[in-house]
Amino acid sequence: MLKTLFKKGQTAVEAVWNSKYYLPFLLLTEFVAVFCDAAFECMCFYVFLCVVFMIFSDDLLSIMPTVMFTLLTAVSYYKDFSVLTQYMWYAIVPFALALLFNLIYYRRRMVIGKLTYPYIAVSAALIIGGVGVISADDYFEPIGLYYTLGLGLGQLVLYLISRSRLENERGYDRVERVARILYTGGLLFVVVVLGFYIQNIDKFIEKGGVLFFKQRNFVTSVFLMVIPMICILVRRSNLYLIGTVLMYIAMIMTGSRSGLLFGSFLLLVCLAYIYIKNKKYRRFYNWLFGVSIVVITVLAITFLPQLYAARIENAAGGGGEGTAGVHKDKTRLEFIKLGIENFLSHPIFGIGIANMKDVGIFKAYVPGSLMFYHNAVIQVISSMGLVGVLAYGWMLFSRLKMLWIGRKRKRIAVFALSYIGIGLMSMTNPGIFCPFPEAGLLTLMFAIVEKEEEKYKMEEEK
Repeated sequence: MLKTLFKKGQTAVEAVWNSKYYLPFLLLTEFVAVFCDAAFECMCFYVFLCVVFMIFSDDLLSIMPTVMFTLLTAVSYYKDFSVLTQYMWYAIVPFALALLFNLIYYRRRMVIGKLTYPYIAVSAALIIGGVGVISADDYFEPIGLYYTLGLGLGQLVLYLISRSRLENERGYDRVERVARILYTGGLLFVVVVLGFYIQNIDKFIEKGGVLFFKQRNFVTSVFLMVIPMICILVRRSNLYLIGTVLMYIAMIMTGSRSGLLFGSFLLLVCLAYIYIKNKKYRRFYNWLFGVSIVVITVLAITFLPQLYAARIENAAGGGGEGTAGVHKDKTRLEFIKLGIENFLSHPIFGIGIANMKDVGIFKAYVPGSLMFYHNAVIQVISSMGLVGVLAYGWMLFSRLKMLWIGRKRKRIAVFALSYIGIGLMSMTNPGIFCPFPEAGLLTLMFAIVEKEEEKYKMEEEK
């Protein structure tokens, strides 16, 4: 009887996972999370779905939507992530047990991919970073261990699991499924930004410009990773362009200047890519893009200066609402100087990624996070020294080599755009140094890129 019930559970989960209504349903729950102030309840629901899917499905990609939605919904606690720590074990324990069951019951041959050794090197650099400098309290602080292990060993384990499970071919297009999941994640943040402005509509009307949205850079980092997915999905329907436009508008309304700059650049590249590759709709795109350019130009000239007046003033060193932005602008240059000083003082192993000795200069510090230098290069040299430079340099070289080899493959080129997007954002914000979702999504993307290259190679050899 139990075996029969288990089989029925597997059939039901498979049907849900492959249903075209599954992702829209998850997006609908996010409306509940935002407009009914039920973020915590929805996160619990997502964790429950994760556990169920891991028990009844051997396809670990099936938990990607709910894991991502859990992490993205956590943005509601951006002002103080430590609020969630008292509940995290209620999620971690069942998730870990279900994952262990999945790995044993649906076990697969381990695949040592091209990025295995670079991930080992990065893990080692993070673990030994700050040796002889960082205090034991900082090193073994739970949040410090989360970043140290999450950016290193956590990504290594995720990569190995992903590569091993990708060996099984599925009845769906894996790249397109991932693109749809990421696209839905972008729409989730559209809902979050929309909810924020609806709840603060009086302030928005009174100010006439973008409001201080504390989690703007985290949200923008995700947008920059998911916007390129339109290049894949537009082949199914041009209606996907609507969602991408909504993401771009939401990114502008967050008030992130990095998002405005890098997002505009990335969107233009994506649109150019679509125009060049989709010759079938060239006439339609000529009309659509022509009208859009005129409308966007008029709107930008008319409203953008007003919308970003306060943000421009902050950049110039002025005051105004959201003065944390002023401190951030002033301290970013201090971060660069400080990071170089830390590197020169401790050139071999750096001061450790969990080292909090300099956190006092960052006025906009978020409890439950690390001391970020808001620049990936500075973060590496300051936190891990030359050891980190070698490890992350190896990883960067390996990833770029992989993308270069597959540059003529349309779908691999799209993942390259996502990598460029988060890479640009990481020059002015934490970006790739957030273990999940950013670093985790990159790990999954490159595992898929590697598998796609292997498939192409096998097809060419036949």
